[in-house]
Order: sequence, then structure tokens, then C-alpha cells
Amino acid sequence: MKMFKVVITVTVSICVLSLLLGCGKKGGAESNHNSADSSAVADSSATGDSSSIAENDTSDVNLDLIPVEVAEVKEGEIASYLLLSSTIETENIVDVYPLVGGVIEKIFVEEAMWVKKGQPLLQIEDDQIALNEQQARVDYEQQLANYERLQMMHEQKLVADEDFETAHFILKQAEIAWQKVKLTRERTNIKAPISGLVTERLVYDGNLVNTATKLFTITDPTEKICKVWVPERDLMQMRVGQKAYISSQISTQDRFTGWIKRISPVIDRSTGTCKVTIGIKDPKNNLRSGMFVRTEIIIDTHQNAVLVPKNALFFENGIEWVYAVEESIAVKRRVKIGFSNGNRFEALLGVSPGEQVVVVGQTTLKDSAGIRVVDVDSTLTMALGQADK
Repeated sequence: MKMFKVVITVTVSICVLSLLLGCGKKGGAESNHNSADSSAVADSSATGDSSSIAENDTSDVNLDLIPVEVAEVKEGEIASYLLLSSTIETENIVDVYPLVGGVIEKIFVEEAMWVKKGQPLLQIEDDQIALNEQQARVDYEQQLANYERLQMMHEQKLVADEDFETAHFILKQAEIAWQKVKLTRERTNIKAPISGLVTERLVYDGNLVNTATKLFTITDPTEKICKVWVPERDLMQMRVGQKAYISSQISTQDRFTGWIKRISPVIDRSTGTCKVTIGIKDPKNNLRSGMFVRTEIIIDTHQNAVLVPKNALFFENGIEWVYAVEESIAVKRRVKIGFSNGNRFEALLGVSPGEQVVVVGQTTLKDSAGIRVVDVDSTLTMALGQADK
């Protein structure tokens, strides 16, 4: 019995030992496998890191280039001008007054209506004047008959010369009296003195008016002007016919062509300025009377000038500079300004037509800095689009 227990104990011990030895080998294999995997992962990580570093290096190289926007220097015409402010007026503007008094019977036009010269505007009651005209005509016809009768008698030497001459003068006076009443009746029909727009109507049907009553204002919009006051020091540069441009913030058209129409012969002693009248070409009637405008009187013009955008210009110590692009390098160049007009200036030295200059981003540049050209507007648009997402 004791021997049986010993055999069983030895058998169990052998089985346990076998299991332990097997598990040890399996664990070693897994350990080796895990070690291999770890090595592979490490190698992969190393490769990825080196690739990432290489990419970062490239990115760093691109980031060293300063983004800027550029524009091309061009050749063209530029002018020097005198800029002044004014308001639009019309050359022909007429206030209409009646030449006879009376009660308004009928008004034929309204404000903003176009009228032609001689077109009826208003009718004043003329009943009494019509009767006066008939009376004057009867008087004239009576004197005419008397004169004709005396003329026949005078030819027969039956009437003295003095009596015949008296009859002739009386006939003329009767004719003049009739014509005066007839003219008065015609003047009860008020007519347009010029062609143009009725810009103001000041009376109504039934109003009693006299020769001091203003009835209408008529404006001819086809001939517009603006009056500017030129300083005395600039007067020597003004001449009749000189070109000018007129611009308004309200009108859709950029500029209107004009010319110096008149130059006043006197200078205002209180301001030291001279009145200059500018004629304006406005065939489409885009400008309205009273509109505020800016006037550019052209003093001189340069042809084939080197034109540079004004936003390329910057100052250092009171000196004008621009950055010119030379093979992705921003080169600082000194320029000399000639005429300046709108958003361009004339470069007398420093740059040539066809070159590119930095117009955005030059404040962060230094001479000979590396740059990369970008479109700022497109970049902002893309950034805003991504932000919206």
C-alpha cells in the first residue's frame, strides 16, 4: 500500500515537471516573437521619424521664405493735376416772371417736365384785356377810314396839308394803341424762354399774380458747369480750353470730361483766389445740379512714364524706397517720384517697366530677403472658407 502511494507521487511529479518544461519553451518562443515584433516596430518608428524629420526640414525651408504679393511695373501716361472741390450748376437757368398781372386760369406744365422754347406754361385770364383789344381795334379802324377819306380829298386839293398830316398822326397813334393792347393780351399766355426742365413751380390755379411774382424755374441740363476757386499761385498754369476731369461718389460713371470755359479777370482779395468755370460733357445727364464733385484740372502730362503702384512705396528716414523682385529675392531700391495720380506714381529712377515690386508684405522685409509670391486675396478667401466649415 505504501509502495502504491510512492509510485503515484512520482508519476504526478514527472507530469508537473513536463508541463513546466513545455510552458517554459513556449514562453521563450513568445518572448522571442515579441522581441522580433518590438524590433520591427522600432525600425518602423525610426524610419517614420526620419521621414517626418525630413518633411519638417522641407517645411522649415519653405517657412523661411516670406510670403508677399507683387505687381508689375508698367509704362504709360500720367498727368499732374490740381484737385479742387465744387458743386454742379447749369449754364442756362431762368426764373420765369409774368409781364402782366392777373388771375391764373390754367397751368400747363409740372415740375420735372421737359419743355421747348416757346411752349405755353401758364394762362392768365384775359377777358378784360380781350375787350380792350377789341375797343382799340375799332378805334384804329375808325381812324383808318377817316384817313383814307381825307387822303382822297387831299388829292383833289379839298383838304389842307396840315389837316391831312394831323389825320395821319392820329391814325398812327390808334394803330400803336391797338398793338399795345394786343401785345398785352399775348403776354397773358406765359411761354418758356428756353428749352429745359421745369425744376420749380411756385404758383397754382386761381392765384393772383403780378410782375414781381416768380412762376417757374427752368433749367437746361445739357450744359453743365462747375465753378472752382484757383489759388493765385496756380493761376499762371490755367488757360481756356485746358482739359479737366470731374468725378462724383454718387454717379456710377468714374469720371466726366471737362474743360476750362472761362477764367475770371479779377482775383478775390479776401481769399487770394480766382474763379475758374469748368464746362462738363454729360450727354447721359448723370450729374444733377447741386451735386458735390471733385475737379481735376490737368496741368501737364508725361508720356511713356514708368508707372509703379503707390502701395509698393515705403519711407525710411524721409527717403522713398520699393522692394524689387530679383529671382525670389526682395532687393531694396531707392526711387525718385515724378507725377502722382490716383493709385500710381511715376518713378524717375530705381525700377524699369516689366519688373515686379512688392505691394503687400514689404513691412516685414529686409534687403535681399528670400520671398515667395502669393495671392493675398485668394489666401484669405480659402482661409475664410475653411473657417466657415
